[in-house]
Amino acid sequence: MTIRYYLLCMALCLLSCKNQKTAVNYEDSPEEVLTRILEEEVQATDVNVAGVSLTVISPQLGINFSGASGYDSTTKNQMLSPDQPFRIASLTKTFVSTSILRLREKGLVSIDDPITDYISKEHIAILKKGGYIPSKITVKHCMMHTSGLFDYAEGNMDYITEASKDPNKRWTRTEQIQWAMDHGTPQGAPGENYHYSDTGYVLLGEIIEKQTGKGLAQGMRELLKFDQLGMSSTWLESLEDRPNGLPTSVRRYMDTIDATVWDNSVDLYGGGGLQSTTRDLATFLQALFSDKIYEQSETLPVMLLKSEFSGDPLTEYRLGFGYIKGKKSDIEAYMHSGFWGTLFIHFPAYNCSIAINHTNDESNGALQKVIDYIQWLDEHQS
Repeated sequence: MTIRYYLLCMALCLLSCKNQKTAVNYEDSPEEVLTRILEEEVQATDVNVAGVSLTVISPQLGINFSGASGYDSTTKNQMLSPDQPFRIASLTKTFVSTSILRLREKGLVSIDDPITDYISKEHIAILKKGGYIPSKITVKHCMMHTSGLFDYAEGNMDYITEASKDPNKRWTRTEQIQWAMDHGTPQGAPGENYHYSDTGYVLLGEIIEKQTGKGLAQGMRELLKFDQLGMSSTWLESLEDRPNGLPTSVRRYMDTIDATVWDNSVDLYGGGGLQSTTRDLATFLQALFSDKIYEQSETLPVMLLKSEFSGDPLTEYRLGFGYIKGKKSDIEAYMHSGFWGTLFIHFPAYNCSIAINHTNDESNGALQKVIDYIQWLDEHQS
């Protein structure tokens, strides 16, 4: 499930939501309305959603909700709980970008520096042999997907096909960088165009490791203040211990294939890797946009700088976030999606953070209804 899919769907939501007919009684409490939305998503006949979990937090609108409906797998043996963690895939990129900007606050990284100032000589040599000029690729280029680096993970189907042959294979960052060199070509000069690239983000993960000297998991945990924020259900899978007391993780699917058993190193070193819950994801967004993670007031505006490359005309990518502004509704939102069916999104106008995870299938029906409801609440506040 790619970010492009959800960006387009979200743009359509933002453009059309004013005209949607409500399927629930908005006069009920937020808990009742949002619970019904989840139930309708699982019961819908036009999609095949086994389960969906949701958290919506908006102090401004008086919402603090977590809930779930359906099952945690397509076998439907166990009901889905809102406390169940799941692999969040590319949402990890937002956490990585935030970590890089925290290093910037500490004077350990300049995002305008070339990546050659921070990554290993081995990786520099691999990039050069692959036809790149790494001294011209900046940290910021990697954060904004304008590095020109071929995406080892989804640039074509080669990587997924290879990974499916041996789900237990333990991949290394170096192997993934080399894979990008062997199976793709430069996608333009650095800064020339937008090309979504996990390769750039595994290099950013290396920078976090080196500049903190504590490894990627501990480095991110401390930089992002997970413990202070109470994010007790978030961890970098296989690089740190799973927190005690958590229920089993939600199953992850690739079409009809259960990929839960795949070694998570297939998507681990910066492009993905975190497990979390919708509660922790929404908590992170609230903290990020409420100045509880960054320590300098100018850092968040840097993260949200306008991109020179929009990709889809309705969307843009910032430093670790997709950006959307509805032409009709004029709503602004910052979001990211993940391959396994996860998305989080923040609406500054409502100080509203939404995190949603589907057990399987691609559907934006529940998310559409949540956004409709948020707008209705804002319009009807006394």
